[in-house]
Amino acid sequence: MRDLSQTNGCLPLPAKRKPKLSLGGGFRLVWVFLAAWAGWVAAAGAQSFRVGPFLLSMTGQGTLAYDSNVDDLYPEEETPGLDRWDFYWMPMLAIRSQPMQMYPRIALTLSAAAAYQDYFYRNDQDSEIYNLILGFQTSHPRISLGGAAGVDYSVDGVADQYVPGGARRDPTLTREANVFGNWNYRKLRAQASADYSTELHQDERYQEGDQEEIGLSAGSIWELSKWGGLFYAWDWNKTKMIQSGDEDEETTHSFGWSGSIPLELVRRPKITYSFGFSYEEETVEDEEPTKTWDPTHTITVQDEYQLSKSIRLTIAATWQDTWEDNQPSFTLPGEDTDDNDEVTFQYNVQFAQQLGPRAQHSLSFTREPRPTFGSMTETETTTYAYNFGIQDVLFRGLGFNFSASYDTSIPLETEAAVMEKTTKLSAGLNHNRQLSRKLARTITYQYSWENSNFHEGDGKEQHLVTYGLS
Repeated sequence: MRDLSQTNGCLPLPAKRKPKLSLGGGFRLVWVFLAAWAGWVAAAGAQSFRVGPFLLSMTGQGTLAYDSNVDDLYPEEETPGLDRWDFYWMPMLAIRSQPMQMYPRIALTLSAAAAYQDYFYRNDQDSEIYNLILGFQTSHPRISLGGAAGVDYSVDGVADQYVPGGARRDPTLTREANVFGNWNYRKLRAQASADYSTELHQDERYQEGDQEEIGLSAGSIWELSKWGGLFYAWDWNKTKMIQSGDEDEETTHSFGWSGSIPLELVRRPKITYSFGFSYEEETVEDEEPTKTWDPTHTITVQDEYQLSKSIRLTIAATWQDTWEDNQPSFTLPGEDTDDNDEVTFQYNVQFAQQLGPRAQHSLSFTREPRPTFGSMTETETTTYAYNFGIQDVLFRGLGFNFSASYDTSIPLETEAAVMEKTTKLSAGLNHNRQLSRKLARTITYQYSWENSNFHEGDGKEQHLVTYGLS
């Protein structure tokens, strides 16, 4: 389940004090949960129960928490009159089925979950979440088929939208369904899939993003040698914005060669590549269709080196060059770079070390530079990160974690752009204990701090303490 305390924001509504917990909403769900739990435990200690053809297992959870920064905001972003801190409790009930075998070779699965996050004072933060998923899969010697259908209601922070004077919460109802099929015969493989989804936003501010999407895809690859093989892929996607009625339809054909350099030629590092053409046809309502041919080259280098018994080095780099409208990227000295050529390059390096049987730490470096290898990224980003974790600190079951990161980001298409520098720190303790055969208890404390040169004054700080039973 999502930890809703980490969602970014809330509606800028005045807080209402609650002298006691409400008997509505989540409190009613608690009574349902307690009744189901009592019936489950009383059923001769059964670990599972049967509903129709499904053999189900049930898990109940209850969490009580304190959050010092409910809205996850910087001090200057806070709204006067809204409490910065609050307590909340969250009951949750989850059900999962064992695969149910049907003829011929079909397995059905079912999973569902429901939870309610009830704040003591910040009624505007109260949130319910639920999901239900039904899936099937069947396998034959050369063919496998599968699919799923489900509904999900959740509350997520809106990362790319800013609401002045308040936080950003986006309750969204999502319905999804998909089917797929795979077929293989010796060196020939083929696949096809179909997807359907709808996305409905509860908040009026985000309802312009309500959409319905349908997607179809098919593809195949013929492995001709140890260097790889020929591939072909077809994708069709149609998106309809429910509020405005606008439609966007896109069809893409891609074909070429994909493979990797044999290990007997280059044992380290592992190099994979693909090159070919992509034909794209896009139709927007009331506009002329656009048709483009794009030659594309992609090279990926990755490997893992065990430098010693406890130290591991991991490297990865990806370079991609797309010539849009079939225009090559060669330019004469002094000429401007052709905007039709798109080049991306990103690499990362990570050192990880095991510190005895209970502790480990890692240091990583990620960068998307320009103009390295002709990269044309619009934003140059660099990230340094350190992580440390240890188990059984002081006594058995107590764990400690620490992480630190430093990010820089600067737009390259804007003149006199200012580089954003962000520092993040996080540290926490967690203790798990099995109180009985069926009951487990978890206590956690997590501290986080973030500061950016784009914000004045103190950084964003949060203390989160949770006590949970499962």
